[in-house]
Amino acid sequence: MKIMMDNQYSKVWLDGFWVYKRQHEFMTDNEYWCLCEMYPSGYVPAVERVDRDLIRTKYIRPKSVPSPVQRVDLLLHRNYILEALKITGIRHGDLTEYAVLLDNDNRPYLIDFAESRLWDDPRPDKRPEGDMYWLTHTFEYLMRTYNAQ
Repeated sequence: MKIMMDNQYSKVWLDGFWVYKRQHEFMTDNEYWCLCEMYPSGYVPAVERVDRDLIRTKYIRPKSVPSPVQRVDLLLHRNYILEALKITGIRHGDLTEYAVLLDNDNRPYLIDFAESRLWDDPRPDKRPEGDMYWLTHTFEYLMRTYNAQ
């Protein structure tokens, strides 16, 4: 077991091929619902509810092979992800490089939906610029990072 994060809000650890996340029950409810809704899109890991305050997701091995990331590929993925979020009615609200993982095939996966909201929720997002801005910004960052290797 490898602890990946441990703070006052949540604890995340890796155990084999599963990532476990323990957090407040209402955040677990929200994250589990969002991951289940987004799962058919193929842009989130498989999820399983373990307990009222604990979920586990399939471990997505982060990109380690220094292969170039094609801008056109990421832009297509960005459009598909934004469409999936729109269809499900979800605003992620924090699509920074910590919530978007690339696997070795350059396929992006979204994680950390604990603070996500529905489109019609009047509360402001954590990142008010919006999902399209942050997803584009994050993909640009990932391209610079992996293409520089």
